Amino acid sequence: MSPVRIVARPAVREEMPVLRELYVQAMKPYIETIWGWDRDWQAQDFAKAYTTSATYAIELDAILSGYFQVDSGEDSDCLRMLILKPDARSLGVGAKVLAEILSISRDSGRELMLRVFRINTGARRFYAREGWVVSGKDEAFLRLAHSSQALSSHSKIPFTRNANSHAFVVS
Repeated sequence: MSPVRIVARPAVREEMPVLRELYVQAMKPYIETIWGWDRDWQAQDFAKAYTTSATYAIELDAILSGYFQVDSGEDSDCLRMLILKPDARSLGVGAKVLAEILSISRDSGRELMLRVFRINTGARRFYAREGWVVSGKDEAFLRLAHSSQALSSHSKIPFTRNANSHAFVVS
């Protein structure tokens, strides 16, 4: 099998319905368990995040296969979402995408942080395998930092959503 070409590029508005469906498939079970699923609220929140966060489509060999979102704070970035279609999982794609996002943040002199639902054991295993450790927690989430970063107080910095470039190509 030949290597897959991974492209992360700014998402376009026309892709919003497809990426929203990915979000619903991936996140609804957790949100429903924790708070209950309010379809209208979720649709509004997704639309707001889609336009105010830096949203990137992930393509595998030119096929739309997922997305990620990054919010930027004063000294660090926050990976808001990283979602792949089920058929794009367990192929090493998520690890490569995550490594590129981390590298881009580091090259900008910024730390990268993320949150994961406490009850999302699959995501927790994935991030732990990729070197992410718990830097804080609340009732629903664990805040994670990469083990190569100093665990600092940045986990409480408010994040301003903007469009820093996290686009890349991995062949």
